[in-house]
Parts: sequence; C-alpha cells; structure tokens
Amino acid sequence: MEQFTDIIVIGGGHAGIEAAAAAYRMGLKVRLLSLRTDKVGELSCNPAIGGTAKGQVVKEIDALGGLMGEIADECTLHFRMLNKSKGPAIWSPRAQVSRSQYPIIAQRKLRELDPEIIVEANVEKIWIENDEVKGVVLSNGSKLEAKAVIISAGTFLNGVMHTGLNQTTGGRFGEVPTSLKTEPEGTLTLQKFRLKTGTPPRISLKSINLENLELQPGDDEVIPFSSRSKIKPENSIHCYITYTSEITYSALEVKRR
Repeated sequence: MEQFTDIIVIGGGHAGIEAAAAAYRMGLKVRLLSLRTDKVGELSCNPAIGGTAKGQVVKEIDALGGLMGEIADECTLHFRMLNKSKGPAIWSPRAQVSRSQYPIIAQRKLRELDPEIIVEANVEKIWIENDEVKGVVLSNGSKLEAKAVIISAGTFLNGVMHTGLNQTTGGRFGEVPTSLKTEPEGTLTLQKFRLKTGTPPRISLKSINLENLELQPGDDEVIPFSSRSKIKPENSIHCYITYTSEITYSALEVKRR
C-alpha cells in the first residue's frame, strides 16, 4: 500500500536526525527510515562531540535549532575546552559523551516532536516517475510516497570496513550495509564518493595501568553546547593521555611492507 509523507529521511545518524528535526519544525510531515529504530543516534566512532574545528560546527548547528548540542549536554561525561593556550579564535569545546545514552536521548527528542517520526524500514530503491522523485520502495515491496527524499545513509551506503588487511561489507561492525538503486532502473544516477574514517579499538579500563598515564581532568567550568539546554553538563570521569613509541612505529613499518 502506498502511503504519503512530505519528507523521507534515509538514515538515522547525526545528519539524518538534524534533517528530520528541521523538516518537522518547518511544519512538514517527516519520516526517518532506519534499518533498526534502536540504532538511531548510535555513535559509530569515538563517543565525543566537538573538538578542534568541530566544536564550532556543533555551536552553529545549535544556533540553527539543531539537536546535537542538546543531546550532548544531557549525556556529557567529560568536558574540555581545547587550545586554551592559544588565542580565543581557535578555542574548541569538546565533550566525551555516554555512548549508551546518546542514542536513547536522540530517539526521545525526535519522538517528542512526533511519536511516529522514526520508522524501521529497509529502503531498497528510490521511486521515480516522469523523471521526478516520488518516494521510496522498501525491501518488502511496499512504497512510501513523498515530495522529497533526503539520503543520509553515511558509511552504510555500500559500506566497506577494513580491519588490518581484512575487508568486510557493513555499515558498522556487525551490521549490514545498504545499496540504493532507482526504480525504473537507471533513471537516476546517484553521485557518491568514498569517505574514509578510522575507529580505534575499544579496550577495558580494567586492563590499563593508569599509574603510567598522564591524568587529564575535565575543566572546572563546563560550558553547554546548546543555549537551550535545561540540564547543566558535569564532569563525571577523568581522561588519560598516552603516547606512542618507537616500538609502535617499527610494528607499523613492518605491516606496511
């Protein structure tokens, strides 16, 4: 059965969340389609918001009414203003956030806008008629009609993961990739380019000898990302600094050869 909505957003990462929220605030009926509803807002890489150059972007998103800053403020574990030894023009706010809480808060904020805004679905094709985008075709064959479709599939779109010398397909570890086509076939060519990102391994804190590491406490003054946050973020954990060595360089050189 064909159903109608104004805007379809494919993908529930940072971009998809902001696109869906912005469309809703414009008075439009929007549906965010994700392979799994419980994964909307999942932090794929480091559980940090902001940082050098990126902290200013989060502030700009907040100024435009976006949700990222609000979500981060609710689950901040450690806040630090980077580059304080230099001029104020390059100070950069960065928060280490709870990887488990961030998606829960993101989903809650979206559903506060519209309880039905998040839909679990696998989009198989972009639906086109008379050279116009009409909506999407789902993997079960049903169609969802819309005035516009926003693709924010991120690393899931034709995703390839590299672990050492091994390559596997996937969006995140343990999750399937997506591949969008068009119906009729060949009507629209989706322009894509490859974005490479790296995710460091996660290890148990209990396995680290913290006595050999340099303590990096959070700032005494924790500055919220969002001007609308009702909860003042607080530091609840410490971070630690490690350094590499010539042994690491030697190991990498052997692998490169």
